[in-house]
Amino acid sequence: MKNQNGFTLIELVIVIVLLGVLAAIAVPRFVNLQDDALRSQLSANAAAITSAMNINYAACAVNNFTAGGDCLAVDSCDDASLLLTTPLVGYTITPTAIITGAPGTTAACTLTQGSGTPAPTATFTAVRTAPTP
Repeated sequence: MKNQNGFTLIELVIVIVLLGVLAAIAVPRFVNLQDDALRSQLSANAAAITSAMNINYAACAVNNFTAGGDCLAVDSCDDASLLLTTPLVGYTITPTAIITGAPGTTAACTLTQGSGTPAPTATFTAVRTAPTP
């Protein structure tokens, strides 16, 4: 009798079946990673806008709320995009005005990502830095 090396057909079939079962379990877990990444990106952008608003408020407070230099007059949520160094592509900000109130007045603003149904949203805080009208 010859000494043969290799796998039998039954061993190969068992390995293929096990790989199929593992793939059937693992693939659905990785499919939803893109949605999670987009939601995390949305939350990170909202947090970045809130930070930019607070930094701008501090710069304006140093300048006695006179626009110019490092101070940007903010009186609506739309002004948030002006505070960022890179534009918000694929996002929309709900236009909410902060018309009344002294500098430091805050408003909750909505950041919407894309155009999904329903479109994912996050909130950020806008801080008024415009002089009191």
